[in-house]
Amino acid sequence: MLTPPLPSGIVALHTVTTRTTTTHKMRTKTLLLSAGALLAAGFVSSQAQPVYSQNIVGYASLAAPGGANTMMTVPFNIGVSNGANEVFGTNLPVGSTILLYSTAATTIPLSNVGDALGVNGTLPVQAQSYITYYYDPSSVSYGYGAWWSDGSELNNMPTPSLPVGQGFFISPNGTFTNTFAGTVAVPVGTTNSMTLPGGQNTLVGSAIPFAGDITAGTAGALTNNLPAGSTVLVYSTAANTIPLTNVGDVLGANGTLNVPAASYVTYFYDPSSVSYGYGAWWTDGSELNNMPAPSLTVGQAMFIVPNGNFNWKQTLPSN
Repeated sequence: MLTPPLPSGIVALHTVTTRTTTTHKMRTKTLLLSAGALLAAGFVSSQAQPVYSQNIVGYASLAAPGGANTMMTVPFNIGVSNGANEVFGTNLPVGSTILLYSTAATTIPLSNVGDALGVNGTLPVQAQSYITYYYDPSSVSYGYGAWWSDGSELNNMPTPSLPVGQGFFISPNGTFTNTFAGTVAVPVGTTNSMTLPGGQNTLVGSAIPFAGDITAGTAGALTNNLPAGSTVLVYSTAANTIPLTNVGDVLGANGTLNVPAASYVTYFYDPSSVSYGYGAWWTDGSELNNMPAPSLTVGQAMFIVPNGNFNWKQTLPSN
């Protein structure tokens, strides 16, 4: 399995379990994920029910602790282009950082390179790497124009675009809460398709603002056609514990997974385990302990590593 590079302050997660014992059974491992449950509370239709011809509008408030990385996705279409200036307005604390993950190699135009007005250049971006955007509106008063700079803080970057379905890390320079208000990207009764390359880390979020068990729901569940053998990584900003069952492939053995702050939780999808009586379709990084299905909040992103090219389809039903 490919592990995505870790921004500063993020650590790999190792399994720590407690065990009880009963019968043991060996099994072959495969993996997969799914997404969706309930539409977020707070949605408001732009017209009285039951007319569904228009997009749904809504809002969601997300909090992020200062000085810590939080994995996020914008749940709505906002403004003209979902630029960070439209998504956050002036709410983002000065000195905050946004990290976008690039699955493929690309280049980004730079201006005022080296803090030299009028000097242009390019930033080469390697595949499977992060692009750093540092928020510094004070630069405008010096004539540089842009409010964003790269990791060196010497080169102006274009304003980052945060489209629905794209995940990112945000490290605010101070605790803040942002209210995302806009329209659902998927019109009622239509289907959104997102193609993810096989064997590569892609940082994504749901195009429909679902919350809860990501295996729930027939219209948006990622397990509808994600290849078996795929992996999901959910980032935990705070310390947490996750209940485990059938620990060490022992039916009826329970335990816990201790999740440190600033770490990934690894979910392997293994539908074959059901036929052996284990029940759960998810295992942890050791592939020996059953996990509950991943659960996300509205606006929470995840890394997906599909075991083969994958087209994630989500439909917003009309009833």
